[in-house]
Amino acid sequence: MRYCILIVLLFISLPVSAQNAPFTQADVKDQGVLVHNITIQGFVLGDKDQFVKLFKPYRNKYLSADKIDAILQQLKKIYEREGYQELVSIDYQLDKRTLTFTVTLIE
Repeated sequence: MRYCILIVLLFISLPVSAQNAPFTQADVKDQGVLVHNITIQGFVLGDKDQFVKLFKPYRNKYLSADKIDAILQQLKKIYEREGYQELVSIDYQLDKRTLTFTVTLIE
């Protein structure tokens, strides 16, 4: 009898921890995802303080797709003010509670 219980327990699927579960587009769109850290990589401007100021209010918050798009638009405005209008491409990736913006200079 004990062996039957052990065998049944082996085949029961255990829920995946929310900490390690991959994010789906629906998760981000509907309720948002808890983001602990926001980083920028690639073609980064010299004055990094402006990025710190931009990202600070959004750290350790639940971000929906709309909020992420709002941050993306603010990033684009920073690059436009510095004279890189339509010369950069900015993408983002959400992985393990870190939102990473990647800026690529278009040649």
